[in-house]
Formats: sequence, structure tokens, C-alpha cells
Amino acid sequence: MAPKISLQRLETFVAVADHGGLSAAARALGIAQSTVSGNLQLLERELGVVLVDRSGRASRLTDAGEALIDHARTLLSLAGEAADRVTRLRKAPVSGVLAVGGTETVAQKLLPRLVTSFACRYPGIEIDLHVDNSAAAVLAVTEGRVPIALVAAETDKPSLESSRVASEPQTMIVASDHPLAGRQASPHRLRGSRILLREEGSASRRYQLDLLKKWQIPNTHTSTIASNGAIIGAVAHGLGIACLPRNCTEDALELGRIGEIHLDPALPHRPINLVRLADRPLTLIEELFLEHVREKEGIQ
Repeated sequence: MAPKISLQRLETFVAVADHGGLSAAARALGIAQSTVSGNLQLLERELGVVLVDRSGRASRLTDAGEALIDHARTLLSLAGEAADRVTRLRKAPVSGVLAVGGTETVAQKLLPRLVTSFACRYPGIEIDLHVDNSAAAVLAVTEGRVPIALVAAETDKPSLESSRVASEPQTMIVASDHPLAGRQASPHRLRGSRILLREEGSASRRYQLDLLKKWQIPNTHTSTIASNGAIIGAVAHGLGIACLPRNCTEDALELGRIGEIHLDPALPHRPINLVRLADRPLTLIEELFLEHVREKEGIQ
């Protein structure tokens, strides 16, 4: 008869393998080192093999340990999925942490609105919000540091699943005393302008550069500023003009700090996508948040 293996002891074994020693595993698990040692010894006794060589300064897996480690990870993952599915059937209030990433433009209004309404629906949850540019937000999801993110960009990474959740109107902003402020104009009326761009890694920058390539405006200069708020301030003081998401500029426009040019043809909207690892199952909180986003944004 095959030996019965304790999931708790498997978790201890994986922690020792991941952290390189018993004391580090104990800290990671939040238990005493003696408990780690005891769990590991019981597991080895159950299987009749030595799994970890403890003779050196750093613990290392034996051949038997190497043979077990991938199976141990799979078993723990399956156990977690099973527990999560059972949790979904409970009538108890939803609790836990919703970790979600977002780009600066999305975090201006859309993401706070969605997260706030979600927290009102499920008051027992905590929110862990990560804001960065598009490249960094997508990388955080790819590396598993953030489970889901809302980004104003497309991604073609095969490991990610991307779904459209909204679109983002854009506007061309200028100083309030600019000759074209409040007027309709073609892109070629912008000749000789200084165009303010976002930093490398920002989807806004890619969008802005694509527009400049398409328009072929003569005698333009570009400057890079790594913040929508700083760009708006620079525009207000006359440093240059910029194309930014409308939701980032609405307050400054209403206050008269800046003006806008009504371009003809109008600026194309940018897609906002929710990205996540394709092969990672959603937790209950993440699944509820995705359903909430679809409901609020009218997505089938």
C-alpha cells in the first residue's frame, strides 16, 4: 500500500527546497524551526527516503527530493484549487485581498471607480493596488507578482490572456492662451510645436509616437516627461502640447489651466484590457472582480 502523505509536511518540504534551509523555511511559513524539522523527518519516515541533505551550510535536495519536488508542487496546487472551489460554495461573506495592477492613465479614474464600487459590494475585502507604466504592469503579471492588471495597451505575450474591458478617449491639450485653444484644426496646424511625450515603457508614448508618424508634422520637437500630471503642468506653462487620455485632463480643462484642440480627424480611442496569466486559475475574489468589471462596463 502506498504511504499516505500529509499536505502540511509536503508544504514544509517545498518551503525548505525554495528557501534553501530549515530556518529560512520556518521564517517563510511563520512556524518554529523545530516544527519544520519535525515535519520533514516525519515525511522522510513515511516515504522511507532522505529528501534533504542537511550536512552542509545550505540544505540541498537529494535525488529522492528532486524526484518528489515537482509532484509536491502539483499536489499543493491541486489542494489549493480544491479548497478554493469549496470556498465558492459557502454563503459566508467574501473576504481576503484583491491585488490588482494598473497603468497611470487607468488609475486616474477608471480603476479607482471599479475598485471602490467592488469594495462597497464586498466590504470584507482588502485592496492591494499597484500602479506603474504599461510595460512594468504587464511584466508584474507575467512574473506572477500581480495576478491581474488593467492596462491601456495591447499585449501579444503567449503566457497572458487579455480581454477588452473599456476604451479611453484622448485629447490634444495646449496652454489656455494657445492660438488654437478651443478651436478645430487639422494635425498639420501643429507644425513647429514641441510635443510632450511619456517615458519609455509607457503605452501612452507608443500611442503618441504612432500619431506623430502618421501625421508627419513638419518641424516638431519632442520632450519626455514621465508623468501625466507633470505633462499637464508643463503644458499649462507653455512648454509644449500633448496628447493625453481625456480622463487625466478633465479637471485641468474645467479649471481653465489648459485648453484643448478639437482635431479633425478626431483622435482614435485607446483600448483598455484586463490581462492575467492564461494558465493560472482565478481565485474567488479575482473572479468576482472580473465579473464586476464586466457588469460595470457593460461587457458580455
